[in-house]
Amino acid sequence: MTLSAINITKQPKTLIDSDIVVGKDILELLANSMYIDPLTVYREYIQNAADSIDEARMAGLSMDDPHIMITLDHAGRAIRIRDNGEGIPNADFVRRITSIGASHKRGTDLRGFRGVGRLAGLGYCQELLFRGKAEGDTKVFEVSWSGRAMKEKMRDSDYAGSLTDVIRAVVTYTEKPATDKAERFFEVEMRKVTRLKNDLLMNEQAIRSYLSQVAPVPFHPDFSFGHSIQTFLIERGIRPPIRIELNDNAGPIYHRARNSIEFNPKIKDSLRDIEFLEITGDDGELAAFGWVADHNYMGAVPKRLGLGGIRLRAGNIQVGDESLLASLYPEQRFANWTIGDIHVSSEKMIPNARRDDFEHTVPYSWLQSELSVHVGELAHRIRTRSQQRQRLRNTQIHFKAIYDWFSLAQKSDTPLLLKKALLELTEEHVHKAEKEVKKLGESTDDYQLASAHLHDLSGTIQDFGIEIQETDNSETALFSDATETALLKALKVVLSNARSAKVGNKTALDIVTAVSTSH
Repeated sequence: MTLSAINITKQPKTLIDSDIVVGKDILELLANSMYIDPLTVYREYIQNAADSIDEARMAGLSMDDPHIMITLDHAGRAIRIRDNGEGIPNADFVRRITSIGASHKRGTDLRGFRGVGRLAGLGYCQELLFRGKAEGDTKVFEVSWSGRAMKEKMRDSDYAGSLTDVIRAVVTYTEKPATDKAERFFEVEMRKVTRLKNDLLMNEQAIRSYLSQVAPVPFHPDFSFGHSIQTFLIERGIRPPIRIELNDNAGPIYHRARNSIEFNPKIKDSLRDIEFLEITGDDGELAAFGWVADHNYMGAVPKRLGLGGIRLRAGNIQVGDESLLASLYPEQRFANWTIGDIHVSSEKMIPNARRDDFEHTVPYSWLQSELSVHVGELAHRIRTRSQQRQRLRNTQIHFKAIYDWFSLAQKSDTPLLLKKALLELTEEHVHKAEKEVKKLGESTDDYQLASAHLHDLSGTIQDFGIEIQETDNSETALFSDATETALLKALKVVLSNARSAKVGNKTALDIVTAVSTSH
C-alpha cells in the first residue's frame, strides 16, 4: 500500500483592526524610558528648534537673527525653549504635536525624523505645553500634555484604553488670536519641573556645559582655531551655527572647544594646532570629516571641563558622548586624552533612536575601522609625547641639581675644600644631563633648547673650575693628597644623600670646620 503526501496550501490572512492593539504603555516608554540622562530633553528640543530654523532658511524666510532662547523660571518651576524658525501652521499644529512616530521630516536632510523626541520632557514635569504659529497665521495654538494625568493612567491597572484613548484623555488644546500676524515662533514649556539631584534640569551651569557639547552653537570668538574650523565645516555642507541663550545674563552658549586645558590651578596645557580629517566610505564618497586638536597630551582631560574626547556628530548635533569611540583605541583610557569632532555626513549612517550611538550598519562599521587607524596614530603620539616628557623631567632634575650645587660652590664664604666637592658634584650632573639631553632627539626643539642651555652652563662651570685651581690652596695644604681625596669623597656622599642641597651643605660645612680645627 502506497501513501501519498497531501499538500495543503495555506492562504495568508490579513489582520483586521480588532486584531491590532497598541497599548498605553508605549507612551510611558517614549516619555520615561527612551532617555537616561535628564538633560537629553534640552538636546531633543534644541534639535527640533534647529530643524525649524533650517526649514525657514530653506523656505527663503527672513532669518536675520536665527536664535533659540531658553528661559528658566525658578520660582514657577518652569522651563521655556523658544525659537524663531519656520513654526507650525495653524492647520497642522494639533495633528503634528499629537502624532507619535510620524514625522514630516522623514526623507529630508533634517535631524529629527522619528517623531518621538517632542515627548522627552513629559516624564520630568506635570504639564508639557507646545505653542506657536507660522508666518501669516491669525492664531496662536497651544497643545497641553498632562504628565500627571498620563502617570495616573499608567498606574491604573484597570484602565484598558488604547494609545489613542490615553492621548485623548491627557491632551487638550486652545487657540487665541495672534497679536502679530507676521510673527512666527515655536515654544516648548515644561511646567512644575521635577526637582532632581542638584536640580539638574534648572541648573544653568549644567545646562550650559551640556549644550556646549551637544548643540550646533558657534565657537567662542577667543578660540584661536574657531574661524578655520568653521570655514572647513561650512565648505563641507554643515549649516551655520545657531545662537542659543539662557536668561542668566551670561551671554550666548559657545562650543566646548577652548585654547587651554586646565588640569588643576598649577598645571595647564595649550592647543598647539588643529588637524583636519576627511574619511571616505567604501563607495568612495565622503562619509565623515572633522578636526582633532594637537596638544602635549599631559593626561586625561578632566571630565569637569566637558572638553575631552573625539565626539561624533550628525547634523552638527552630538551623538553619544566622549566615550563613544573608546573601544577603538589600543588603550581605552586614551579616549579621554584627545579633543575633536567628527561630523558624519553619509546618509547611510543614522543615529539610533536614543542618539547615544549610530545604527550598527556596514557603512558605520567601515567608519569605525577607518577611525581606528586615526586613533591608533593618536595613541602612538600620546605615548611618544609621554616618553619625551619623562626625558625632559629627567633632564630638568639634573639641571636643578647643577643649579643647586653650583650656586653653593660660588658662595664667597664656602670653604675651598667644600667648593671642590660641590664643583665635582656639579660636573657629575653635567655629564648626566648631557646623556639625558641626547635622548630628547637631535631634531626636536626640546633638544635644541636644552643643548644650548647646557653648553652655556658647562662653559661657566669650566671657568669656575679654572678659578678654583688658581686659588690659594693654603686652606687644604694641611691635608695630604690621599686625605683630601678621601674627604672630598665623604663630603660628596653627605651632600648627595641629604634631603636637600641646603641641609647637605650645612652638614658638610660642619664636617669641614671640624676637620680643619682638628689640624
